[in-house]
Amino acid sequence: MSSKKHKSYLSTSFLNLDVVAIHSEMSPHRLAWCLDDTFSSRFVCEAHPFEVTLSSNQVSFHVEFHFEGNETCSPMSLLENKGSSQALYTARPTPDYWLIVQESESMGGLSEWLEQLKRINNVQTAYLFPSENHSKLTWLHHLRHL
Repeated sequence: MSSKKHKSYLSTSFLNLDVVAIHSEMSPHRLAWCLDDTFSSRFVCEAHPFEVTLSSNQVSFHVEFHFEGNETCSPMSLLENKGSSQALYTARPTPDYWLIVQESESMGGLSEWLEQLKRINNVQTAYLFPSENHSKLTWLHHLRHL
């Protein structure tokens, strides 16, 4: 008996998410500290890593930070792409981190954030991940703080 593979067409548009890919060799804690220093924010490390089942039914654990702010700020998560057994996303170029922002228009959009992110020492680049490719990021639906 052959098995069929079904492609997920779940949309993140209902979540109103912007996904920023960050390329940096910094440790997750150092990057969170740099974000806090640059944006006067407060990213808090989750006590339990982000757990997701990826291909081959393998569970992978990823360092996750969430933005702890007031109610007027957009919910955000910072997630390490490389996990305990697998990366969340492996296509090229492969980012090291994901910054996921919900309702970024409430903070005036992301263009200023992107420019400041690129100026942080040891951040090679940061860019908005195309929304038409969000369906490839099936793990987005499992984030705790969005």
